[in-house]
Amino acid sequence: MAILDSLENSDRLDEEEQLHLVWNRALAHQALGMSLAEDEQLPEAIAYYREKVDKQADSYLLEASYLNWTGKEADAIKAIDKGLTNIVDSTKRVQLLALEAGIFEHQREYKKAIEMLKKALGYDLPKREQALLNYKLGLNLSLLGDHQSEHFYDKSIQLATENGDTVIACEFLRNYADYLANNGQYRRSNDMFYQICRMMPQLAELSVIQIAMAGNYINLHRLDSARICNDKAIKSDIELEAQGFADISRRAVLELERCLLDYANGKTISYVDFARYCDSITVDMQAKENTLARRQETKNRLKLVNQELKLDQQRMGWMLSVAVLLLIGGVMVGYLYHRNRVQRLAEAEDRIDTLTRMLAEAQTSTVVGEKTPKTDDDAFFKKILLQQLGIIRMVANAPTNQNQALLKRISGISDGKIPTDSLLVWSDLYPVIDRLYDNFHTRLTEQYGNALTQKEIQISCLLCAGFSTKEIGVITQQSDATIYVRKTSIRKKIGAAEGQDIVACMNSVKG
Repeated sequence: MAILDSLENSDRLDEEEQLHLVWNRALAHQALGMSLAEDEQLPEAIAYYREKVDKQADSYLLEASYLNWTGKEADAIKAIDKGLTNIVDSTKRVQLLALEAGIFEHQREYKKAIEMLKKALGYDLPKREQALLNYKLGLNLSLLGDHQSEHFYDKSIQLATENGDTVIACEFLRNYADYLANNGQYRRSNDMFYQICRMMPQLAELSVIQIAMAGNYINLHRLDSARICNDKAIKSDIELEAQGFADISRRAVLELERCLLDYANGKTISYVDFARYCDSITVDMQAKENTLARRQETKNRLKLVNQELKLDQQRMGWMLSVAVLLLIGGVMVGYLYHRNRVQRLAEAEDRIDTLTRMLAEAQTSTVVGEKTPKTDDDAFFKKILLQQLGIIRMVANAPTNQNQALLKRISGISDGKIPTDSLLVWSDLYPVIDRLYDNFHTRLTEQYGNALTQKEIQISCLLCAGFSTKEIGVITQQSDATIYVRKTSIRKKIGAAEGQDIVACMNSVKG
Protein backbone atom coordinates (compact mmCIF):
# COMPACT_ATOMS: atom_id res chain seq x y z
CA MET A 1 0.00 0.00 0.00
CA ALA A 2 2.86 2.40 0.80
CA ILE A 3 4.39 1.86 -2.64
CA LEU A 4 1.05 2.16 -4.42
CA ASP A 5 0.10 5.32 -2.52
CA SER A 6 3.45 6.91 -3.38
CA LEU A 7 2.77 6.77 -7.13
CA GLU A 8 2.47 10.22 -8.69
CA ASN A 9 0.43 11.22 -11.74
CA SER A 10 -1.41 7.89 -11.71
CA ASP A 11 -4.18 9.54 -13.76
CA ARG A 12 -1.76 9.65 -16.71
CA LEU A 13 -1.50 5.85 -16.91
CA ASP A 14 -3.10 4.13 -19.89
CA GLU A 15 -6.21 1.97 -19.43
CA GLU A 16 -4.37 -1.31 -18.89
CA GLU A 17 -1.96 0.25 -16.38
CA GLN A 18 -4.90 1.85 -14.54
CA LEU A 19 -6.62 -1.55 -14.21
CA HIS A 20 -3.35 -3.09 -13.00
CA LEU A 21 -3.06 -0.39 -10.34
CA VAL A 22 -6.67 -0.91 -9.21
CA TRP A 23 -6.10 -4.68 -9.05
CA ASN A 24 -2.97 -4.44 -6.92
CA ARG A 25 -4.53 -1.86 -4.59
CA ALA A 26 -7.57 -4.11 -4.08
CA LEU A 27 -5.31 -7.10 -3.28
CA ALA A 28 -3.54 -4.97 -0.67
CA HIS A 29 -6.87 -3.92 0.86
CA GLN A 30 -8.00 -7.54 0.95
CA ALA A 31 -4.79 -8.70 2.64
CA LEU A 32 -5.07 -5.94 5.25
CA GLY A 33 -8.75 -6.59 5.92
CA MET A 34 -9.63 -3.08 4.67
CA SER A 35 -12.81 -2.02 2.89
CA LEU A 36 -12.98 -2.54 -0.87
CA ALA A 37 -16.10 -0.39 -1.24
CA GLU A 38 -14.04 2.60 -2.41
CA ASP A 39 -12.34 0.59 -5.18
CA GLU A 40 -14.98 1.65 -7.72
CA GLN A 41 -13.03 0.43 -10.77
CA LEU A 42 -12.50 -3.04 -9.30
CA PRO A 43 -15.34 -4.74 -11.25
CA GLU A 44 -13.70 -3.60 -14.51
CA ALA A 45 -10.33 -4.95 -13.35
CA ILE A 46 -11.93 -8.26 -12.31
CA ALA A 47 -13.58 -8.64 -15.71
CA TYR A 48 -10.26 -7.86 -17.41
CA TYR A 49 -8.21 -10.37 -15.38
CA ARG A 50 -10.86 -13.11 -15.00
CA GLU A 51 -9.65 -14.94 -18.12
CA LYS A 52 -6.00 -14.96 -17.01
CA VAL A 53 -5.21 -18.32 -15.40
CA ASP A 54 -2.73 -16.94 -12.87
CA LYS A 55 -5.24 -14.35 -11.62
CA GLN A 56 -8.51 -16.25 -11.87
CA ALA A 57 -8.54 -17.41 -8.25
CA ASP A 58 -7.87 -13.92 -6.93
CA SER A 59 -10.59 -12.53 -9.19
CA TYR A 60 -13.26 -14.58 -7.37
CA LEU A 61 -11.86 -13.63 -3.98
CA LEU A 62 -11.80 -9.90 -4.83
CA GLU A 63 -15.23 -10.03 -6.44
CA ALA A 64 -16.78 -11.67 -3.36
CA SER A 65 -15.01 -9.26 -1.02
CA TYR A 66 -16.11 -6.23 -3.06
CA LEU A 67 -19.73 -7.39 -3.12
CA ASN A 68 -19.62 -8.11 0.60
CA TRP A 69 -18.20 -4.65 1.44
CA THR A 70 -20.83 -2.99 -0.74
CA GLY A 71 -23.65 -4.77 1.12
CA LYS A 72 -24.48 -7.39 -1.55
CA GLU A 73 -23.91 -10.46 0.63
CA ALA A 74 -26.12 -12.81 -1.40
CA ASP A 75 -24.22 -11.96 -4.61
CA ALA A 76 -20.94 -12.37 -2.72
CA ILE A 77 -21.92 -15.93 -1.70
CA LYS A 78 -22.81 -16.75 -5.33
CA ALA A 79 -19.39 -15.48 -6.45
CA ILE A 80 -17.71 -17.65 -3.79
CA ASP A 81 -19.64 -20.76 -4.82
CA LYS A 82 -18.72 -20.14 -8.45
CA GLY A 83 -15.09 -19.73 -7.46
CA LEU A 84 -15.13 -22.98 -5.44
CA THR A 85 -16.43 -24.75 -8.55
CA ASN A 86 -13.71 -23.40 -10.86
CA ILE A 87 -10.68 -23.15 -8.55
CA VAL A 88 -8.37 -26.08 -7.80
CA ASP A 89 -5.74 -24.27 -5.68
CA SER A 90 -6.36 -25.39 -2.07
CA THR A 91 -4.99 -22.17 -0.54
CA LYS A 92 -7.42 -20.02 -2.54
CA ARG A 93 -10.30 -22.41 -1.77
CA VAL A 94 -9.60 -22.04 1.95
CA GLN A 95 -9.61 -18.24 1.60
CA LEU A 96 -12.98 -18.36 -0.15
CA LEU A 97 -14.44 -20.74 2.46
CA ALA A 98 -13.21 -18.50 5.29
CA LEU A 99 -14.74 -15.45 3.58
CA GLU A 100 -18.06 -17.26 3.15
CA ALA A 101 -17.98 -18.31 6.81
CA GLY A 102 -17.45 -14.67 7.78
CA ILE A 103 -20.47 -13.60 5.73
CA PHE A 104 -22.66 -16.29 7.32
CA GLU A 105 -21.41 -15.28 10.78
CA HIS A 106 -22.36 -11.65 10.05
CA GLN A 107 -25.83 -12.89 9.03
CA ARG A 108 -25.97 -14.92 12.29
CA GLU A 109 -26.18 -18.11 10.24
CA TYR A 110 -23.76 -19.81 12.65
CA LYS A 111 -24.49 -23.38 11.53
CA LYS A 112 -23.63 -22.53 7.92
CA ALA A 113 -20.51 -20.70 9.07
CA ILE A 114 -19.45 -23.79 11.06
CA GLU A 115 -20.00 -25.98 7.98
CA MET A 116 -17.72 -23.74 5.85
CA LEU A 117 -15.01 -23.65 8.54
CA LYS A 118 -15.01 -27.44 8.88
CA LYS A 119 -14.61 -27.76 5.11
CA ALA A 120 -11.67 -25.36 5.23
CA LEU A 121 -10.03 -27.35 8.04
CA GLY A 122 -10.21 -30.44 5.82
CA TYR A 123 -7.26 -29.11 3.79
CA ASP A 124 -3.60 -29.47 4.74
CA LEU A 125 -2.79 -26.02 6.16
CA PRO A 126 0.08 -24.32 8.02
CA LYS A 127 -0.34 -24.09 11.80
CA ARG A 128 -1.14 -20.37 11.70
CA GLU A 129 -4.12 -20.87 9.36
CA GLN A 130 -5.21 -23.92 11.35
CA ALA A 131 -5.15 -21.87 14.55
CA LEU A 132 -7.24 -19.07 13.04
CA LEU A 133 -9.83 -21.46 11.59
CA ASN A 134 -10.10 -23.45 14.85
CA TYR A 135 -10.60 -20.21 16.75
CA LYS A 136 -13.36 -19.04 14.39
CA LEU A 137 -14.97 -22.48 14.62
CA GLY A 138 -14.90 -22.32 18.43
CA LEU A 139 -16.33 -18.79 18.33
CA ASN A 140 -19.28 -19.81 16.13
CA LEU A 141 -19.97 -22.90 18.25
CA SER A 142 -19.95 -20.75 21.40
CA LEU A 143 -22.47 -18.39 19.77
CA LEU A 144 -24.74 -21.44 19.39
CA GLY A 145 -24.12 -22.38 23.03
CA ASP A 146 -22.35 -25.60 21.99
CA HIS A 147 -19.78 -26.73 24.60
CA GLN A 148 -17.68 -28.30 21.84
CA SER A 149 -16.43 -24.76 21.34
CA GLU A 150 -14.04 -25.24 24.29
CA HIS A 151 -12.23 -28.00 22.40
CA PHE A 152 -11.61 -25.75 19.40
CA TYR A 153 -10.64 -22.78 21.59
CA ASP A 154 -8.07 -24.98 23.35
CA LYS A 155 -6.79 -26.31 20.04
CA SER A 156 -6.46 -22.85 18.50
CA ILE A 157 -4.46 -21.62 21.51
CA GLN A 158 -2.23 -24.71 21.40
CA LEU A 159 -1.52 -24.30 17.65
CA ALA A 160 -0.77 -20.58 17.98
CA THR A 161 1.57 -21.22 20.92
CA GLU A 162 3.38 -24.03 19.09
CA ASN A 163 3.81 -21.73 16.09
CA GLY A 164 5.28 -18.99 18.28
CA ASP A 165 2.36 -16.58 17.62
CA THR A 166 2.17 -15.26 21.18
CA VAL A 167 0.05 -12.22 20.33
CA ILE A 168 -2.53 -14.32 18.49
CA ALA A 169 -2.53 -16.90 21.29
CA CYS A 170 -3.24 -14.14 23.85
CA GLU A 171 -6.10 -12.82 21.71
CA PHE A 172 -7.57 -16.33 21.56
CA LEU A 173 -7.15 -16.69 25.33
CA ARG A 174 -8.91 -13.36 25.96
CA ASN A 175 -11.95 -14.32 23.91
CA TYR A 176 -11.96 -17.79 25.43
CA ALA A 177 -11.93 -16.21 28.88
CA ASP A 178 -14.90 -14.01 27.92
CA TYR A 179 -16.76 -17.11 26.74
CA LEU A 180 -16.07 -18.89 30.05
CA ALA A 181 -17.22 -15.87 32.04
CA ASN A 182 -20.46 -15.69 30.05
CA ASN A 183 -21.05 -19.33 30.98
CA GLY A 184 -20.47 -18.77 34.70
CA GLN A 185 -16.96 -20.28 34.81
CA TYR A 186 -15.41 -17.25 36.51
CA ARG A 187 -12.41 -18.96 38.07
CA ARG A 188 -11.42 -20.62 34.79
CA SER A 189 -11.91 -17.31 33.05
CA ASN A 190 -9.52 -15.55 35.43
CA ASP A 191 -7.06 -18.41 35.04
CA MET A 192 -7.03 -17.60 31.30
CA PHE A 193 -6.37 -13.92 32.04
CA TYR A 194 -3.49 -14.81 34.38
CA GLN A 195 -2.09 -17.01 31.62
CA ILE A 196 -2.18 -13.98 29.28
CA CYS A 197 -0.32 -11.91 31.87
CA ARG A 198 2.38 -14.58 32.13
CA MET A 199 2.77 -14.84 28.35
CA MET A 200 2.79 -11.05 27.76
CA PRO A 201 3.48 -9.15 31.02
CA GLN A 202 3.06 -5.82 29.20
CA LEU A 203 -0.66 -6.58 28.92
CA ALA A 204 -1.13 -7.33 32.63
CA GLU A 205 -2.18 -3.79 33.63
CA LEU A 206 -4.23 -3.13 30.48
CA SER A 207 -7.75 -1.92 31.27
CA VAL A 208 -9.51 -4.53 29.10
CA ILE A 209 -7.83 -7.33 31.06
CA GLN A 210 -8.39 -5.78 34.49
CA ILE A 211 -12.04 -4.94 33.71
CA ALA A 212 -12.80 -8.57 32.82
CA MET A 213 -10.97 -9.88 35.90
CA ALA A 214 -12.82 -7.39 38.14
CA GLY A 215 -16.13 -8.62 36.72
CA ASN A 216 -15.19 -12.22 37.46
CA TYR A 217 -14.18 -11.34 41.04
CA ILE A 218 -17.50 -9.51 41.57
CA ASN A 219 -19.38 -12.61 40.50
CA LEU A 220 -17.19 -14.66 42.84
CA HIS A 221 -18.01 -12.15 45.66
CA ARG A 222 -14.34 -11.35 46.13
CA LEU A 223 -14.90 -7.60 46.30
CA ASP A 224 -11.44 -6.64 47.58
CA SER A 225 -9.78 -8.30 44.60
CA ALA A 226 -12.40 -6.76 42.32
CA ARG A 227 -11.62 -3.28 43.74
CA ILE A 228 -7.88 -3.74 43.06
CA CYS A 229 -8.56 -4.76 39.45
CA ASN A 230 -11.03 -1.90 38.96
CA ASP A 231 -8.51 0.66 40.26
CA LYS A 232 -5.86 -0.69 37.90
CA ALA A 233 -8.32 -0.59 35.02
CA ILE A 234 -9.26 3.04 35.73
CA LYS A 235 -5.60 4.05 35.83
CA SER A 236 -4.91 2.24 32.55
CA ASP A 237 -7.99 3.76 30.91
CA ILE A 238 -6.91 7.29 31.85
CA GLU A 239 -3.53 6.66 30.19
CA LEU A 240 -5.21 5.24 27.08
CA GLU A 241 -7.54 8.25 26.81
CA ALA A 242 -4.55 10.59 27.09
CA GLN A 243 -2.99 8.74 24.13
CA GLY A 244 -6.17 9.17 22.07
CA PHE A 245 -7.61 5.67 22.61
CA ALA A 246 -10.84 6.57 24.41
CA ASP A 247 -13.61 3.96 24.27
CA ILE A 248 -17.11 4.60 25.58
CA SER A 249 -18.05 0.91 26.04
CA ARG A 250 -14.91 0.29 28.07
CA ARG A 251 -15.61 3.37 30.16
CA ALA A 252 -19.23 2.26 30.71
CA VAL A 253 -18.17 -1.13 32.09
CA LEU A 254 -15.63 0.58 34.36
CA GLU A 255 -18.31 2.89 35.78
CA LEU A 256 -20.72 -0.03 36.22
CA GLU A 257 -18.15 -2.03 38.18
CA ARG A 258 -17.18 1.01 40.26
CA CYS A 259 -20.82 1.69 41.16
CA LEU A 260 -21.38 -1.96 42.13
CA LEU A 261 -18.31 -1.92 44.37
CA ASP A 262 -19.26 1.42 45.93
CA TYR A 263 -22.77 0.14 46.63
CA ALA A 264 -21.42 -3.08 48.16
CA ASN A 265 -19.18 -0.98 50.44
CA GLY A 266 -22.01 1.35 51.49
CA LYS A 267 -20.74 4.35 49.51
CA THR A 268 -22.86 6.92 47.69
CA ILE A 269 -23.35 6.22 43.98
CA SER A 270 -23.00 9.08 41.45
CA TYR A 271 -23.38 8.98 37.67
CA VAL A 272 -22.54 12.64 37.04
CA ASP A 273 -18.98 12.18 35.78
CA PHE A 274 -19.95 9.37 33.45
CA ALA A 275 -22.95 11.29 32.14
CA ARG A 276 -20.69 14.23 31.32
CA TYR A 277 -18.26 11.90 29.61
CA CYS A 278 -21.06 10.43 27.48
CA ASP A 279 -22.22 13.95 26.57
CA SER A 280 -18.71 14.86 25.40
CA ILE A 281 -18.51 11.68 23.32
CA THR A 282 -21.91 12.46 21.77
CA VAL A 283 -20.83 15.98 20.87
CA ASP A 284 -17.60 14.66 19.33
CA MET A 285 -19.50 12.07 17.31
CA GLN A 286 -21.92 14.67 16.00
CA ALA A 287 -19.04 16.95 15.06
CA LYS A 288 -17.29 14.10 13.23
CA GLU A 289 -20.50 13.16 11.41
CA ASN A 290 -20.97 16.75 10.30
CA THR A 291 -17.36 16.92 9.17
CA LEU A 292 -17.67 13.67 7.22
CA ALA A 293 -20.89 14.88 5.60
CA ARG A 294 -19.22 18.14 4.55
CA ARG A 295 -16.22 16.24 3.23
CA GLN A 296 -18.49 13.98 1.18
CA GLU A 297 -20.34 16.99 -0.20
CA THR A 298 -17.06 18.65 -1.12
CA LYS A 299 -15.79 15.43 -2.66
CA ASN A 300 -18.92 15.05 -4.80
CA ARG A 301 -18.78 18.69 -5.84
CA LEU A 302 -15.12 18.44 -6.78
CA LYS A 303 -15.83 15.25 -8.69
CA LEU A 304 -18.45 17.03 -10.80
CA VAL A 305 -16.15 20.00 -11.33
CA ASN A 306 -13.35 17.65 -12.34
CA GLN A 307 -15.57 15.92 -14.88
CA GLU A 308 -16.64 19.25 -16.34
CA LEU A 309 -13.02 20.37 -16.54
CA LYS A 310 -12.06 17.20 -18.38
CA LEU A 311 -14.83 17.78 -20.91
CA ASP A 312 -13.73 21.40 -21.36
CA GLN A 313 -10.13 20.32 -21.84
CA GLN A 314 -11.17 17.84 -24.52
CA ARG A 315 -13.16 20.49 -26.37
CA MET A 316 -10.33 23.02 -26.11
CA GLY A 317 -7.82 20.48 -27.38
CA TRP A 318 -9.60 20.35 -30.74
CA MET A 319 -9.87 24.13 -30.96
CA LEU A 320 -6.32 25.20 -30.14
CA SER A 321 -3.22 24.43 -32.18
CA VAL A 322 0.42 24.13 -31.20
CA ALA A 323 1.35 27.08 -33.39
CA VAL A 324 -1.03 29.43 -31.57
CA LEU A 325 0.24 28.29 -28.17
CA LEU A 326 3.85 28.86 -29.21
CA LEU A 327 3.02 32.29 -30.60
CA ILE A 328 1.17 33.37 -27.47
CA GLY A 329 3.91 31.98 -25.26
CA GLY A 330 6.60 33.79 -27.23
CA VAL A 331 4.73 37.10 -27.06
CA MET A 332 4.17 36.74 -23.32
CA VAL A 333 7.81 35.87 -22.62
CA GLY A 334 9.00 38.81 -24.74
CA TYR A 335 6.61 41.19 -23.03
CA LEU A 336 7.59 40.05 -19.54
CA TYR A 337 11.29 40.26 -20.36
CA HIS A 338 10.92 43.78 -21.78
CA ARG A 339 8.78 44.96 -18.87
CA ASN A 340 11.18 43.57 -16.24
CA ARG A 341 14.16 45.10 -18.02
CA VAL A 342 12.51 48.53 -18.22
CA GLN A 343 11.50 48.27 -14.58
CA ARG A 344 15.03 47.32 -13.48
CA LEU A 345 16.52 50.21 -15.49
CA ALA A 346 14.02 52.66 -14.00
CA GLU A 347 14.79 51.44 -10.49
CA ALA A 348 18.54 51.70 -11.14
CA GLU A 349 18.19 55.29 -12.42
CA ASP A 350 16.02 56.15 -9.43
CA ARG A 351 18.59 54.75 -7.00
CA ILE A 352 21.45 56.59 -8.73
CA ASP A 353 19.50 59.86 -8.52
CA THR A 354 18.86 59.29 -4.83
CA LEU A 355 22.52 58.48 -4.17
CA THR A 356 23.62 61.55 -6.15
CA ARG A 357 21.38 63.77 -4.03
CA MET A 358 22.66 62.17 -0.80
CA LEU A 359 26.24 62.74 -1.92
CA ALA A 360 25.52 66.39 -2.73
CA GLU A 361 24.06 66.89 0.73
CA ALA A 362 27.03 65.13 2.32
CA GLN A 363 29.50 67.37 0.44
CA THR A 364 27.90 70.46 1.93
CA SER A 365 28.27 69.19 5.50
CA THR A 366 31.57 71.06 5.93
CA VAL A 367 30.35 74.35 4.43
CA VAL A 368 29.70 76.97 7.09
CA GLY A 369 26.44 78.75 6.41
CA GLU A 370 23.05 79.41 7.83
CA LYS A 371 22.13 75.72 8.26
CA THR A 372 20.71 74.55 11.54
CA PRO A 373 22.63 72.11 13.76
CA LYS A 374 20.02 69.42 12.95
CA THR A 375 20.66 69.79 9.20
CA ASP A 376 24.43 69.71 9.75
CA ASP A 377 24.09 66.56 11.86
CA ASP A 378 21.94 64.87 9.21
CA ALA A 379 24.42 65.67 6.45
CA PHE A 380 27.35 64.54 8.59
CA PHE A 381 25.65 61.23 9.38
CA LYS A 382 24.92 60.67 5.70
CA LYS A 383 28.60 61.19 4.99
CA ILE A 384 29.61 58.67 7.66
CA LEU A 385 27.03 56.14 6.42
CA LEU A 386 28.11 56.47 2.80
CA GLN A 387 31.70 55.88 3.85
CA GLN A 388 30.62 52.65 5.54
CA LEU A 389 28.32 51.54 2.78
CA GLY A 390 31.06 50.82 0.29
CA ILE A 391 29.00 52.48 -2.43
CA ILE A 392 31.73 51.74 -4.96
CA ARG A 393 30.64 48.08 -5.00
CA MET A 394 27.10 49.10 -5.86
CA VAL A 395 27.95 51.23 -8.90
CA ALA A 396 31.12 49.52 -10.17
CA ASN A 397 29.07 46.62 -11.59
CA ALA A 398 27.60 49.02 -14.20
CA PRO A 399 30.54 51.23 -15.36
CA THR A 400 28.48 53.84 -17.23
CA ASN A 401 29.68 57.40 -17.66
CA GLN A 402 27.23 58.55 -15.02
CA ASN A 403 28.48 55.93 -12.54
CA GLN A 404 32.11 56.84 -13.23
CA ALA A 405 31.34 60.45 -12.40
CA LEU A 406 29.56 59.30 -9.28
CA LEU A 407 32.61 57.29 -8.17
CA LYS A 408 34.83 60.35 -8.53
CA ARG A 409 32.49 62.44 -6.40
CA ILE A 410 32.40 59.72 -3.70
CA SER A 411 36.20 59.65 -3.68
CA GLY A 412 36.24 63.43 -3.21
CA ILE A 413 33.87 63.32 -0.23
CA SER A 414 35.91 60.79 1.72
CA ASP A 415 39.39 61.89 0.56
CA GLY A 416 39.80 58.61 -1.28
CA LYS A 417 39.49 56.53 1.88
CA ILE A 418 36.27 54.64 1.16
CA PRO A 419 36.99 50.88 1.50
CA THR A 420 35.67 49.16 -1.61
CA ASP A 421 34.64 45.91 0.11
CA SER A 422 32.96 47.22 3.25
CA LEU A 423 29.28 47.06 4.24
CA LEU A 424 27.27 48.89 6.89
CA VAL A 425 28.49 48.17 10.42
CA TRP A 426 25.62 49.20 12.60
CA SER A 427 27.54 48.62 15.80
CA ASP A 428 29.72 51.57 14.74
CA LEU A 429 26.80 53.69 13.53
CA TYR A 430 24.68 53.41 16.67
CA PRO A 431 27.16 55.40 18.84
CA VAL A 432 27.18 58.11 16.17
CA ILE A 433 23.36 58.21 16.31
CA ASP A 434 23.48 58.57 20.10
CA ARG A 435 26.09 61.34 19.91
CA LEU A 436 24.28 63.37 17.24
CA TYR A 437 20.66 62.84 18.28
CA ASP A 438 20.44 62.95 22.05
CA ASN A 439 21.03 59.20 22.74
CA PHE A 440 18.21 58.26 20.31
CA HIS A 441 19.37 54.67 19.77
CA THR A 442 19.88 53.99 23.48
CA ARG A 443 16.45 55.39 24.37
CA LEU A 444 14.87 53.46 21.51
CA THR A 445 16.29 50.09 22.54
CA GLU A 446 15.54 50.63 26.24
CA GLN A 447 11.92 51.54 25.54
CA TYR A 448 11.10 49.32 22.52
CA GLY A 449 14.04 46.92 22.15
CA ASN A 450 11.91 43.86 22.92
CA ALA A 451 9.18 44.88 20.46
CA LEU A 452 11.16 46.09 17.45
CA THR A 453 13.27 43.91 15.19
CA GLN A 454 16.82 44.88 14.21
CA LYS A 455 15.60 45.99 10.76
CA GLU A 456 12.97 48.20 12.39
CA ILE A 457 15.53 49.70 14.79
CA GLN A 458 17.83 50.49 11.85
CA ILE A 459 15.00 52.14 9.90
CA SER A 460 14.03 54.18 13.00
CA CYS A 461 17.63 55.44 13.30
CA LEU A 462 17.71 56.41 9.62
CA LEU A 463 14.40 58.28 10.01
CA CYS A 464 15.88 60.10 13.01
CA ALA A 465 18.85 61.15 10.82
CA GLY A 466 16.50 62.73 8.30
CA PHE A 467 16.55 60.01 5.64
CA SER A 468 13.55 59.86 3.32
CA THR A 469 11.72 56.62 2.50
CA LYS A 470 13.42 56.54 -0.90
CA GLU A 471 16.87 57.03 0.67
CA ILE A 472 16.24 54.34 3.25
CA GLY A 473 15.29 51.96 0.43
CA VAL A 474 18.57 52.69 -1.35
CA ILE A 475 20.68 52.33 1.80
CA THR A 476 19.01 49.08 2.97
CA GLN A 477 18.54 47.69 -0.57
CA GLN A 478 14.77 47.27 -0.07
CA SER A 479 11.80 48.47 -2.11
CA ASP A 480 9.77 51.54 -1.16
CA ALA A 481 6.77 49.30 -0.48
CA THR A 482 8.80 47.23 2.00
CA ILE A 483 9.92 50.37 3.83
CA TYR A 484 6.32 51.61 4.07
CA VAL A 485 5.23 48.25 5.50
CA ARG A 486 8.03 48.33 8.08
CA LYS A 487 7.13 51.92 9.06
CA THR A 488 3.51 50.85 9.59
CA SER A 489 4.72 47.96 11.76
CA ILE A 490 6.90 50.34 13.80
CA ARG A 491 3.94 52.69 14.40
CA LYS A 492 1.80 49.82 15.68
CA LYS A 493 4.51 48.61 18.05
CA ILE A 494 5.26 52.06 19.56
CA GLY A 495 1.59 53.05 19.73
CA ALA A 496 1.79 55.85 17.15
CA ALA A 497 -1.25 56.89 15.13
CA GLU A 498 -1.43 56.26 11.37
CA GLY A 499 0.52 59.02 9.63
CA GLN A 500 2.10 60.28 12.88
CA ASP A 501 5.81 61.14 12.75
CA ILE A 502 7.66 58.11 14.12
CA VAL A 503 10.71 59.99 15.41
CA ALA A 504 8.58 62.63 17.15
CA CYS A 505 6.56 59.89 18.86
CA MET A 506 9.69 58.08 19.99
CA ASN A 507 11.31 61.33 21.22
CA SER A 508 8.22 62.06 23.30
CA VAL A 509 9.14 59.06 25.46
CA LYS A 510 12.20 59.84 27.57
CA GLY A 511 14.41 57.05 28.81
